[in-house]
Amino acid sequence: MAKVRTFIAVELPDHLKRETDKLIVGLKPLADGVRWVKAANLHFTLRFLGDIEHDSISILEDNLKGNLVDVKPFSLKLSGLGCFPNMRRPRVVWVGADGDLDELKKLARSVESACRNSGFEKADKPFSAHLTIGRVKYPKGLDQLTTSLQNTEFEPEQFQVDEVVVFKSDLSPRGPTYTPLAKVGLGQAANE
Repeated sequence: MAKVRTFIAVELPDHLKRETDKLIVGLKPLADGVRWVKAANLHFTLRFLGDIEHDSISILEDNLKGNLVDVKPFSLKLSGLGCFPNMRRPRVVWVGADGDLDELKKLARSVESACRNSGFEKADKPFSAHLTIGRVKYPKGLDQLTTSLQNTEFEPEQFQVDEVVVFKSDLSPRGPTYTPLAKVGLGQAANE
């Protein structure tokens, strides 16, 4: 059986992808050792599944539909910049979230439950509301970048979260390509 590298995410609206890309373009000259995320790939990961059997995607989609009927659409806003694990030892550069964070956490729990009901193991790390914009390849000479992150205000308009997307991730030397495999609306009866 064919395996598919898969994750579940909240996709960013196109106009916010463009806004975030403008931010990334401004940050790029500050650090050579960062692999920046392409605008088309910006998303909030709810659950990374890794390589899964292609046949299990329809089961996962059905379980998501059942679990997300109780999660109503909500609003989020991009807000704040930072690094994991911290600014002194950055490995991941991120944009944070603000808005209905309790609803976002509820959504993440519902997605996790659907994954468990579909036979997947428990997530290896807890959900963290962030939008990855860069991954640090080598951590030298990042002082200018981290200073800029601390001094940059980035708070574009809020957006509506009304679905989750199951994505396929194809890796290549040019970077990953994400293809939607299924979209599941929030707060909708399973037969809609």
